[in-house]
Amino acid sequence: MSVTDFDLDAYLHRIGLGGRPKPTLEALAVIVGAHCLAIPYENIDVLLGRPPKLDMASLQAKLVSGRRGGYCFEQNLLLRAALRALGFRATGMLARVVRGFPADAPMNASHMVVRVDLPE
Repeated sequence: MSVTDFDLDAYLHRIGLGGRPKPTLEALAVIVGAHCLAIPYENIDVLLGRPPKLDMASLQAKLVSGRRGGYCFEQNLLLRAALRALGFRATGMLARVVRGFPADAPMNASHMVVRVDLPE
């Protein structure tokens, strides 16, 4: 995805941040905190049998313009796009949830997380 496909100003407004933070550890903490406070976890579409759309236009329409929440893939794809648009080195990664199971239990990767690499 090109950073030009992402409406960074609308995203920053949605999460309540003015200006464009520099890609620093301190800014990352502010962005993640603001994102978590402004965009709730929501899996209503999944529960209603509607597969979520994970293209950036759909994510921005739902989570930014539509002021709804999303589940982990929606949340983290949007967050990763925002971080990249701000100059962070952000990588999406698949994960598996093992809560209540042994760490080596065979589980499918059904969760998404974002790794951010910083100079420090």
